[in-house]
Amino acid sequence: MCSVSFLPHSRGFYLGMNRDESLLRPTANPPGIAKRGERLALFPSEAGGGSWVGVNDSGLCVTLINWYAVAREPGSGRVSRGIVVPSVLAVANLLQAKEIIEALPKEDMSPFRLLVFGLHDRTVREFRWNQRALEELAHTWKPRHWFSSGCDEPRAQRERGRVARDAWRESQAGRLPWLRRLHASHEPARGPFCFCMHRKDAATVSYTEVVVTRRIATMHYHDGPLCRAPQPTSTQQIALQSVCKESAPRPTNQETTHHHECHPLPVRSPRRQLLSRGLSARGQILPFAR
Repeated sequence: MCSVSFLPHSRGFYLGMNRDESLLRPTANPPGIAKRGERLALFPSEAGGGSWVGVNDSGLCVTLINWYAVAREPGSGRVSRGIVVPSVLAVANLLQAKEIIEALPKEDMSPFRLLVFGLHDRTVREFRWNQRALEELAHTWKPRHWFSSGCDEPRAQRERGRVARDAWRESQAGRLPWLRRLHASHEPARGPFCFCMHRKDAATVSYTEVVVTRRIATMHYHDGPLCRAPQPTSTQQIALQSVCKESAPRPTNQETTHHHECHPLPVRSPRRQLLSRGLSARGQILPFAR
């Protein structure tokens, strides 16, 4: 159960994510900086080390939402989906990310949708796992929203989608204050279908905001829904490392085509990468330095 908003601009992008969870679930840890493979990564985490959103020092941002529209098959869920985001944050670009995703023990995971945003090559990819096949969808470098809900997911997508479309008519649409107001919204009514979700058994438990520019990535974390926690409880930053040499002038707006001469980092085998990042071959997260 989550809402994700992606807002690209001329210098980078904004990403906002409401995490909706059971009220019985333990409180998560605020964002910290961790070494993942050859990258420095920034992400909040659960007690076991898993995460749902993060960014690394190559400008790669990753977030995962559950896919409730696909029924869980018997026996799925033996491996936590929480390992996916920390695993992908160990690499620098989409090609490497795809290899990691394909090598993960997905057959033991419940359905999910993984969103990958690449700053340097301006890529947006959505990977959908339905417990039988992995589908890759390419999206344009334009504003977009994704929604999931354990309470009538199609209706939640319609309701939140309509609220987002109405909000885009505002004069300040696309700016950070607007993004925060959207993710604090109780339209059309306080309950299970608004951005800031509230039910008796579940609710929006946190809001994570990622601001990525050419030189730095900043993460603001709100422990609680924005309607009750308008100020971040944690703010962390990491400096970005250059992984691409641009062969064309910088674009003047988000619609301009961006050409790069890219120099990807060396790619090791997926199995070796899993082990070197502190993951077992079965996908268990091993201790790592914060």
